[in-house]
Amino acid sequence: MGDLTYGRRGWGWAAPAAVALAVLAVAGGSAVWAWSQDRPVGGARLWVCAVALAVAVAAGVPLSRRAAGRGFAPVASFAVLLLLALWGTAFAAAQAADTVRTRVHEPPSVWAVVTHCRVTGQVAVEGGGLGDRTYGCTYRWSVDGRQFSEERPVDKPYPDNHEVKVWLEDGGRMTTGRPSLLAIPFWIVLALACLAAAVASAVRLGGWAEDAGLRGP
Repeated sequence: MGDLTYGRRGWGWAAPAAVALAVLAVAGGSAVWAWSQDRPVGGARLWVCAVALAVAVAAGVPLSRRAAGRGFAPVASFAVLLLLALWGTAFAAAQAADTVRTRVHEPPSVWAVVTHCRVTGQVAVEGGGLGDRTYGCTYRWSVDGRQFSEERPVDKPYPDNHEVKVWLEDGGRMTTGRPSLLAIPFWIVLALACLAAAVASAVRLGGWAEDAGLRGP
């Protein structure tokens, strides 16, 4: 097969591994963003993630042999931490964007009729016992002549035909409440913390890769 390293300290198999990780970070981040917004996740995104993961794993095999005894495990660990931190950044940023959009531009609302409230269970408490009951009610509402129905958890049961205001999302779906203004700085701070963790992981990844002889000069 020849030399796997394109020279004593060249990039070799580290190059496709790095590219695959970059593609996995972007495609996975896009999938996390869509998933966090309750949008369909599938098709090309999943195929791109699967192929990138396969390339990264395949490239990691010769890299692990080359770095045997010189810290390949930390390299792999920080690569995983980098991906998780980047995907966490995407998730928190998506939540922040959605919260800002919902608070600044209030979504349309309708009145929904609440019926068929029932006990759905009891909250477990310390010691294995059961505490307060939990409830669920059926909400019925209409949008442009289309009828919608969905059961949602509630804090307390309502009498049949009780009307409550609900906010509409894409496709006529609804939410029974709007996010708090405090959620905006919370998600922004979390996104920045994840981004900082990603930068720290990338720096450590580069350092361990060089120590293991996987980076070029």
